[in-house]
Amino acid sequence: MKSFWKFIGAAALACMISCGEDPIEPEVPEVPDTPSGPVEPEKPEEAEEPITNIENSYEGKTVSYRGATITVRFDASVAWTASLELKDEPEGEWAAVNANTAAGEAKKKASVRVAFEKNSSAQERTAELWITAEGYDPVCVATLVQAASGAGADAEINKVLNTYMHEILTEDYLFADAYNAQEIDLTVPFTEFLNRHLLSLGDVNIADGGYYRATQSNSGDRFIYTNLTEVYYPGSSSANASTRAIQTGGLGFGPFISTALAENSSQMGIAPAYVRRGSPAEAAGLRRGDIIYAVNGTPLTTSNYRNYMTSLYQNPSGSYVFTFLRFEPNAGGGYALNSYDSATATASSHVYDPVLHASVMSDPDNAAVKIGYLVYESFDLGSQDILEETIADFAEAGITDLILDLRFNAGGAVAQSRWLSGCIAGEANGSKTFTKVVYNDGRTENWTFDYGYNNDTDPLGKPKSLGLDRLFVICSYNTASAAELVINSLRGIDFPVKLIGCRTEGKNVGMTVSETTYNGRRFQFSPVTFWVRNAKDFGDYPDGIAPDEYVNNDNTLTTDDADNVFPYSFSDWGNMDYNIALQWAYCDITGKPRWTHTPGTRSAMTLAPDSFQPMTVGTGMSGNLIYELNNKQ
Repeated sequence: MKSFWKFIGAAALACMISCGEDPIEPEVPEVPDTPSGPVEPEKPEEAEEPITNIENSYEGKTVSYRGATITVRFDASVAWTASLELKDEPEGEWAAVNANTAAGEAKKKASVRVAFEKNSSAQERTAELWITAEGYDPVCVATLVQAASGAGADAEINKVLNTYMHEILTEDYLFADAYNAQEIDLTVPFTEFLNRHLLSLGDVNIADGGYYRATQSNSGDRFIYTNLTEVYYPGSSSANASTRAIQTGGLGFGPFISTALAENSSQMGIAPAYVRRGSPAEAAGLRRGDIIYAVNGTPLTTSNYRNYMTSLYQNPSGSYVFTFLRFEPNAGGGYALNSYDSATATASSHVYDPVLHASVMSDPDNAAVKIGYLVYESFDLGSQDILEETIADFAEAGITDLILDLRFNAGGAVAQSRWLSGCIAGEANGSKTFTKVVYNDGRTENWTFDYGYNNDTDPLGKPKSLGLDRLFVICSYNTASAAELVINSLRGIDFPVKLIGCRTEGKNVGMTVSETTYNGRRFQFSPVTFWVRNAKDFGDYPDGIAPDEYVNNDNTLTTDDADNVFPYSFSDWGNMDYNIALQWAYCDITGKPRWTHTPGTRSAMTLAPDSFQPMTVGTGMSGNLIYELNNKQ
């Protein structure tokens, strides 16, 4: 998902110099043709500066080549406008002032946000931020330098990293024979190396990626899972699974669903598909399904809402005031849309928590039934202690059933997927095969539900048995890799798993992750290196795993995937009027009849999503990942 900003700007700052009073006029002597020496001018009074206390956190630093939004703050004594001057190629708007911060009135701590797109070139590029204070000439207040693509101007780093990837691909890539048959160019920018040499194989390595579905913004384009990622945060070593989750930035919003607010109107709203626990958005009081219709006083319309869908999810910076609607129960039944405008959230660092929701539900007619409901975003080794605490809470509550919501889970670490599956399968199935890891030379590793890596070096330890005899899974086309592994592995031992939602992504391959460093920079390389198969030797699901029940029964095609799960997201996780997949699972467990969902309406227009921007599969923690305990340096 790319950010498409529309920006406005105007000019910048300067000062005026006023002259002192003229002296009493004396008799003026005749001025010689050639002065006998320099004449000291009378010192003028200094004018008051209209822009003061400029704060630029990127002073002396470079903006990441990957793109970023940076903020420059200052005090303004008069009204002002901002503009950006791009000093370097390429032509086009590769950086721009955020339209919401392009002008302002006199105030303390005014701010301007500048968004940079990814720099794919081998050259640094410079942008100058100018401020025009009312009545003053424009002045440059910040010079912002964006780094070249992976320090692309440095041929040495290209050679080092490309050689590092090449040596691993030659031996370990699942399609090594096809890779080795082509001519390899180690001089290209390292950010282009994988696309150059793996996408060129066509469909020979189709299991390494595939084509984006019709419901995705880049529909029809080929992608690969294999990736090289620069690691910016400390303590991310894959061998260290005992530490609390990594710090992350932003507001904590998930991807957004959009909705029209009225018939025959340009008014739009966007609703976060989820809000992470412990995030700035949650602290501000925002919840899943809140329909945001204004940001910092700017109404969302058909012309700008997509910009906000992307920017608030991907690269937020600074503080935001949200005006939003929320579905709340009426006293007499049904729901009302109530308006709120007091939610202020500031993008900041916070602990990444993949547990989006965890609760225990009961059956009022049967006290013996206790249902655990877990919404899990990714299999992240750094968050193992959070998952363990959740499972311990379920065990203490004595749950009899589990609904595992993986609709936003694009995968992650095989070791954690195995650990959670072991908790579900229980101690009686501990010695059975969880998955067979099959490498390109035919070598096979057998992982059981009780043990992980090589059967004796499991970083996570023995799973905690939940005593379950079945599992309900909510899935979507974002459900991929290590999330699909839970489903396929349990079915491989005939453990009952019922899927509700739509067809999953279809990633039946995995990656071995290693790390390297260059001049203090850390990189993780994750090439596709193995197939995954269950105890029955089944692993043939490149088109995804079909659900037992589609939420919209007529929408069985992949072109309609978004319609199966995501429209029903306009309320809290536990509200089964707006979480239909959960309602169906709950009714199946309790034996109660499913009830009719009647979504809220406004001007006779059903609130259904206009579009949904899905997660990007194949980046970051996405995938079946096996970490090398002895990282390459």
